Amino acid sequence: MKKYAVPIALFSLLVFLLSFGWGVYIFLEKSANTFLHLAQEILNPLKQEEWEKAKESFAQTEKTWLKINKYWPMLINHQEMDRIEESISKLKGYLENKDKTEAQAELHVLIHYIKHIPKKEALNLQNIF
Repeated sequence: MKKYAVPIALFSLLVFLLSFGWGVYIFLEKSANTFLHLAQEILNPLKQEEWEKAKESFAQTEKTWLKINKYWPMLINHQEMDRIEESISKLKGYLENKDKTEAQAELHVLIHYIKHIPKKEALNLQNIF
């Protein structure tokens, strides 16, 4: 029985690591999709220059970001977090100043950053090597 202890332990460790990696990916994907859905809701009022509606949608998006922000720093690169925070701050300023062009551009940048996170953190051979 002792000769099987090391292979069983290694196999168990591998299963644990793969399960953990998959769970982290599912969490990132789910939270990113929730955030993206809310961010997309800012776009239509923004295009029609309905500033109050856009600000309300942004407030909901920001509230969701604050929830996500509790867990993501443990899972992703802090530089990515800083970019997202910076983009959210810029978008808030553009909405307050009713700058449609800049707000749309920054919203698309923010959406790109959020979409990028689950892909970047996925457990696959490309990300390992």
